[in-house]
Amino acid sequence: MASITRGKILCLATITLLVFFSQIVLAETEFPELRSIAIVVYDADYGLVVYEKNMHARRSIASLTKIMTLLYACELVENGKISLDDVVTASANAASREGTQIRLKAGDKFTVEELLYATALSSANDAAVALAEYIAGSEKEFARMMSTRARELGINNTNFVDATGLLSIYDGNYSTAYELAILSTIAMQNDLFRTLVSTKEYELKAQGRTIKNTNSLLHDIEGVNGIKTGSTTPAGHTLVTSVIKHNRHLIIVVLGAPSREVRNEESEQLLNWAFSNLEVVIRANEVVEQLEVPDGVDHLINVVPSREISFFFPWEDLREFEQRIELRDNIRAPVDKGDKVGEIIFERNGEEFARADLVAAQGTGLASFLRRIFNVLRKFFINLFS
Repeated sequence: MASITRGKILCLATITLLVFFSQIVLAETEFPELRSIAIVVYDADYGLVVYEKNMHARRSIASLTKIMTLLYACELVENGKISLDDVVTASANAASREGTQIRLKAGDKFTVEELLYATALSSANDAAVALAEYIAGSEKEFARMMSTRARELGINNTNFVDATGLLSIYDGNYSTAYELAILSTIAMQNDLFRTLVSTKEYELKAQGRTIKNTNSLLHDIEGVNGIKTGSTTPAGHTLVTSVIKHNRHLIIVVLGAPSREVRNEESEQLLNWAFSNLEVVIRANEVVEQLEVPDGVDHLINVVPSREISFFFPWEDLREFEQRIELRDNIRAPVDKGDKVGEIIFERNGEEFARADLVAAQGTGLASFLRRIFNVLRKFFINLFS
């Protein structure tokens, strides 16, 4: 299919959201007073920062380190390098790890799956170290691999020196609220990772007991589907929350909260505040343009967004922007319903801030030879007299 021609602008319009757009959540929520040191509210669908506080400040991140620990292991499983059924024998080093743990002993045997769930749900440091040693031979080497993977993902203001987060920024283990939002967005696209962090309870057969996810928001708030808690003295209380509501994905990162209660409360307040300011720009199946298919049975087909388009607009100055539609040149039949035929681009102050796919609202088959000649003649005379 022909590529999109960037210079072909088919529509340019300034939209005033206050007049034309409807709010999904009508009751507005006041912006909360925040005590946490670094925060990001991140639109994971469009890669937009909705709100930030000290988002680029390097911080100790405690067990949020395990987001990368889990993601790295999940990628190895999905690439066939290791298996969920692989049996891991715990070392004395893993058994000696302090902090949150499942109290494994040297010589205990666990499957990779059990260690993944223990790391994700219980934030178990001993399980994370056992997993790291199994994959890389040592925790130090595994941490190096984690940092390398972060660079590959474009996360450059983050560094890992352990698999647990027990070590702090003073030892070289750090990240930022912004980069944790990026990492979490990437991680939540991994099917196995998403399954782990969204699980509320898991039967740890090796120990004959059930472990419960430490993320209380996962249990208490509709739409929350992960991802990770953490707490150490240097880091304070930390939490990354993933939530999907109204078919929109939001990531909230809270670092350096003074207590677990404040961490959870501020995360929930930010979640409610953001979704109270979610507004529909274009509804699903709303026709935004017509596309000519010269050799189609139907020579004009409707163009619609691939899904409802909505944005978080917490402040008035964000509510005016321009949109333009770019359609593919030289579309030829047959075209199936749902085929991508272009994009809609949203700009503010001359800069792009989001784009979304446009698709065919209906299909059209290849017209007969006579019908194609008729379409060509029809277009010729329309152009001639217009």
